[in-house]
Amino acid sequence: MLEIIGLSYAEQALYEALVERSPAALAELGHAASTAARLEQLGLITRLPEDPPRYVAVSPEMGLDALIRARTRELAAARHRAAQLAARFHRSVPDGDSADLVEVVIGKDAVGRWFQRLQESARRRISVFDAPPYATPMGGNAVEFELLERGVEYRALYDRRAMEVPGTLSLITRYVAAGEQARVGDVPVKLALNDLPMAIMPLRHDEHAVESALVVHDSTLLDALSALFEMYWERAVPLQVRHGRLAEATGPADAQRDLLPLLTAGLTDAAVAAHLGWSDRTVRRHVRAMMVRLDARTRFQAGYQAVVRGWLEESRPGPHGDGA
Repeated sequence: MLEIIGLSYAEQALYEALVERSPAALAELGHAASTAARLEQLGLITRLPEDPPRYVAVSPEMGLDALIRARTRELAAARHRAAQLAARFHRSVPDGDSADLVEVVIGKDAVGRWFQRLQESARRRISVFDAPPYATPMGGNAVEFELLERGVEYRALYDRRAMEVPGTLSLITRYVAAGEQARVGDVPVKLALNDLPMAIMPLRHDEHAVESALVVHDSTLLDALSALFEMYWERAVPLQVRHGRLAEATGPADAQRDLLPLLTAGLTDAAVAAHLGWSDRTVRRHVRAMMVRLDARTRFQAGYQAVVRGWLEESRPGPHGDGA
């Protein structure tokens, strides 16, 4: 098990033996002095000043964790180098090999591996169109949390229909709290892009979307997909998440700040209620009050008047949300 962080079978066996019964002499444990010397070099055991010498194991929380962190840094550096080489490779593809700029990926597992590769090869930014139908229940993207912690910027535009999927809002709250920039609006197609540059999108636009995908490398098509994302991103409304949790309005000012972005984004009463932690009746009451204040007969008119009067700009959070 510990071979992955550089320990041989003998070194792992000696370390585990000392964890069980420290201090102990090598003769008691039946291990060679060279194995102990290697573990000392790695900072996993300490030799006591006795004759014959006895050894004590360093706590796994300190010793093993240091080795794991070192190996993680090495893997991150290798991944970054691989991304640089991939960028060189795709820039050097001759015109005769232009077919390699778009790959067809078949199979759910293969699509998942390519999506993970797209994320891990990003240098500074990842942009995502997120929309149902989902082939599997909503679950956390562990890779995103890791990359956000490393400083990679995530922008996710969620389709309005996604707000109706159970678990979506609580998951978005976690992402935004970790640093994701989240907006809601119209999503024309599922899509993920990074700044390698590279993109992945479904080959089919139906419930079987996850079964096949197109992987697009640096090309004119990729430029068009990037422009498409930017156009829809500018039109979308930032989601309101504060202090790492769903917003809770406690007064008229809070109600305006929390409700307006969702109302303008076109969310249903049920989605707004789930996002804000209100009841459907409370949502309807606040919507009616907002329409009266804005002298609007329809929700569309209310959203338009809010934009004209600058209310929406005042209610928008910063680029990472107030809870980032």
